[in-house]
Amino acid sequence: MKHTVLTFITRVEPGRVSELTDLLDEIAGNLLGNPHLPFTALKRLHFASLFIKEDESFGTYLIFENNFDGELDDYLEDLYAQAAAGLHRIYSCCRDYPATSAADRAQMLAYLRRHVVRPNAYHVGNTGRSLERVRQEDALRDGLETFLDDVVRQGQAGAPPATLRQKIQGFVQGIPAFAWALGSQPRQTTAEWLVPRLKLGLAALVLLLLLPLLIPVALVWLVVLRSKERSDRAQNTLGNHEHVKELVRREDRTHIVQNHMASFTQVKPGWFRLATLRVVLRIVNLVARAVFTKGKLLGIPSIHFAHWSLIDNGRRLLFVSNFDGSWENYLDDFIDKASIGLTAIWSNTSGFPRTKFLICEGARDGARFKAYARDSQTYTNVWYSAYPHLTVEAIDNNSSIREDLFNALD
Repeated sequence: MKHTVLTFITRVEPGRVSELTDLLDEIAGNLLGNPHLPFTALKRLHFASLFIKEDESFGTYLIFENNFDGELDDYLEDLYAQAAAGLHRIYSCCRDYPATSAADRAQMLAYLRRHVVRPNAYHVGNTGRSLERVRQEDALRDGLETFLDDVVRQGQAGAPPATLRQKIQGFVQGIPAFAWALGSQPRQTTAEWLVPRLKLGLAALVLLLLLPLLIPVALVWLVVLRSKERSDRAQNTLGNHEHVKELVRREDRTHIVQNHMASFTQVKPGWFRLATLRVVLRIVNLVARAVFTKGKLLGIPSIHFAHWSLIDNGRRLLFVSNFDGSWENYLDDFIDKASIGLTAIWSNTSGFPRTKFLICEGARDGARFKAYARDSQTYTNVWYSAYPHLTVEAIDNNSSIREDLFNALD
């Protein structure tokens, strides 16, 4: 199953920011029942968000994040079929929107396609699980739990494990709604598993062959990098307290196990930092596709979907993440488990704590890193999760139950 991760980024008309904000607040106030964006009717959509970013230098943007199954064209057709009127109201507040009514399908979809921003790097926590599969396997687990409660009440909990497993298999076989669970479905096809690893292996081979040429280039790059790091301006404050209060006021507002984060950071000036960031993101993307496919990104087990996108001709970096738990725990995981990768990326943006040799120090300065993260974070106006009660780990566990239900065990 292919997952697609992207955003639609559009500029908002200056005189219509308040109107758009009110509309997004209306959607957020009735997330599951609003008529503008009926998220629950979108059968491919895992997570989505809409947020407005106002900036004196870059203007006001609307970002519409989408994490879905399959290809963009199929998703756009579904999105238009379910939400044409709402999309028209939303994007009528944006610059250069050409559609004159919700019925103008060709103009609306062409506008969305023109404003697609695909990520430079992204991570999917539950690789290969479609929305339908996630929900089916969750229902299966609930059914098995209810069945095993009955087994306990009947005094049969002490039966041999093989006997209990046969009872479970018989229960599933007797429920027509669980017919799909009788076979084990792979998380990825052979091609989906193999291609990213071939790309990573090919990249490693090319680097190895070019090593004699790359060594002097790397030494020069290292000298230039260290010179720039010494002249980087250190962050002098520990955050904007009013901004933090506004973020905290709305975080955990749905009382579910998941959270959302969106941040904008400005890439340090000059081609050197931008080129370095592009290379780092390319490496992260290659490794994420080939190595971090079992629910964890650099040891962090709580990220459902996350991505980094260079926007504004490489002048800003957008980071969007859908994750489990609280913001504090999420950032602590970054510091404790992924500080090298984290520092390699964000050390190329302004305001990040001082670094050495791209990956050292930086995020390990916990207080300043958290202040930096808060300062760069923007308020999420609308956020949708298709399975708000499930963690990355729970989804993986449900898949393991389904996959081993009828397999031969040792």
